[in-house]
Amino acid sequence: IIKMKELLAALLIWLSANTYFNTDHDYPVVVFLPQEQLNEMYYQSGEHGSNKSLHGMYDKDNDTIYLPDTWDRRLPWDQSVLLHEVMHYLQDKNNIQFACVAEMERDVWPIQKHYLKTQHNIDWNYDELWYKVISTCGDVLTY
Repeated sequence: IIKMKELLAALLIWLSANTYFNTDHDYPVVVFLPQEQLNEMYYQSGEHGSNKSLHGMYDKDNDTIYLPDTWDRRLPWDQSVLLHEVMHYLQDKNNIQFACVAEMERDVWPIQKHYLKTQHNIDWNYDELWYKVISTCGDVLTY
């Protein structure tokens, strides 16, 4: 049985070999919450987040990754979600500056895609327009 500390270590080793991040940091805290509570934390109200399923989030104020309590360490997608949030943790710890919060996703999605392919032979073919929208400051549809 893989425990969280071992999984975090494996993900940090993979990230150190596959990214520019300095991974020599303490492990982030990982907390599991019911989906509704996770949505409320992120969206700040049940009204906006009630129909959405947030996969995870990182809180830089307390170095904590929040995952839904349905997260399963045995599932490749769930492992990639943890990797995604660990990347946000490393962006924070490496003091990487962004013009807006959306830019934090610019490098993370392609790295998550690479992880899924190289470690689990899963092709994650996310929508490129959606990726541009969620990883760019301002209105990307304005021309």
